[in-house]
Order: sequence, then C-alpha cells, then structure tokens
Amino acid sequence: METVSDDEAFRAMHVMAKMEGMAFEPAAAVAFAGVIKMVRSGAIAPDDVVVINATGHTIPVEREVLGDGWAKVLSGDAAHPLYPTPQPKAEGLMAALERLDERVRSIAIVEDNADSATLLRRILQARGNYTIFEARNGVEGLAMIREHRPDLVMLDLMMPEMDGFQVLDHLKADAATAKIPVIVVTAKALTRADKERLGDKVDGLMQKGSFMDDDLFSEITEALTK
Repeated sequence: METVSDDEAFRAMHVMAKMEGMAFEPAAAVAFAGVIKMVRSGAIAPDDVVVINATGHTIPVEREVLGDGWAKVLSGDAAHPLYPTPQPKAEGLMAALERLDERVRSIAIVEDNADSATLLRRILQARGNYTIFEARNGVEGLAMIREHRPDLVMLDLMMPEMDGFQVLDHLKADAATAKIPVIVVTAKALTRADKERLGDKVDGLMQKGSFMDDDLFSEITEALTK
C-alpha cells in the first residue's frame, strides 16, 4: 500500500497532461501518483508490468473494493480514526520547488540533442511556469545566455562549434554572466582531467539517463542555495 497527498495527486495529473497529453479524473490521479512514488522508491522495477485499476466513484469504492478492513488507524486521534492529526507541511521536494519558483523564472537549455532537450523542457514545464530558452550548439547558447540572462543554465558538454567546456569558460570570464548557476547534464564519461576543468565552475552535474525529475530538481534547488 502507498499513500499520496492531494498535492501529489494533482502533480500526477499535471505531469501526465504535460508530458503524455493524457487527462484523467482525480481518482485515477491518486493511482498514478502512488505508482510514481513506488517507482521512485524502487518498489516497482523498470521491467515490471503495472496494471492500474482506477474504480469509478458511483459506488462506495472503499468498502466494495477493499472490504470491511479498508481503513486503518496509522496516526492521530483514535476517536476520529478516519481523520488523522494534520502533519506539518513537508520540507521536502514540494516545499523546495515552491521556494524554487520564487527564484527561477527563466531557464536556458543548451543541448544539441533534440530528444534530450525535449525531455528536460517537459520535466521543467511539468513542475512550473518557467520561460525556457533553447539553443542547439555552444555558439548559439552563449549568445542566448548573454542576451536573456536566465536565472539558470542547463548545459551539455559535447556540442558542435563550441563545446560545453568552452561555453562555461566564457560565462565565468564575463562579469555579467559569471554568477548564473550552471548545471551540466551530459552523457560523457568524465575523465579526471574533465572534472578538474569543470572544477568549481558548475553548480551541479548529472548523467543523462540516470535521473528522474525529482533528482533533477534536487540538483537545481541545491545549485540555487549555494
């Protein structure tokens, strides 16, 4: 069994609408939110087959589907077993994203791979109403960043014309862009020399294909609080 909050159910609706073009009612959103949590916790493996049964709301769903033992007191006043004592607002990811929204309004994605750029854009759009700028090579990316001065840069390393290392060098050498946080998202296997070259110029480093959206936003939040 997995529990989800109203915020998590709403977020599942929002994510599926933005990323997959799917719309569904709140009851189904609860099921999808639970699956998302179980995937992130490792309870559901990547090769598992998952069947979601979202029963309609025209019958008393709890007792019909789960029987008399559908409710169980986990916390709160025993006199009101179905209404646990409200818990303080979580200081986890959702709270961090609320603070993040106040600080970040625009994000630049400098990425030559269109599929990777689309994935990053969809994750960001599913989490907030950001202005997103995109460039497909280092030269265009550097010019774009200098023109728009985004609040955050997501930078690939392996790009044509000018690679991410060079873009980073130019950004940090210019007082107007030196303090913009940069998160590197790359498929490149970094050597010791690569890591030394990046040094303290980047605020986060993520390998493509190894993260989910929570990981991405944890990196962004950490980058902005340094």
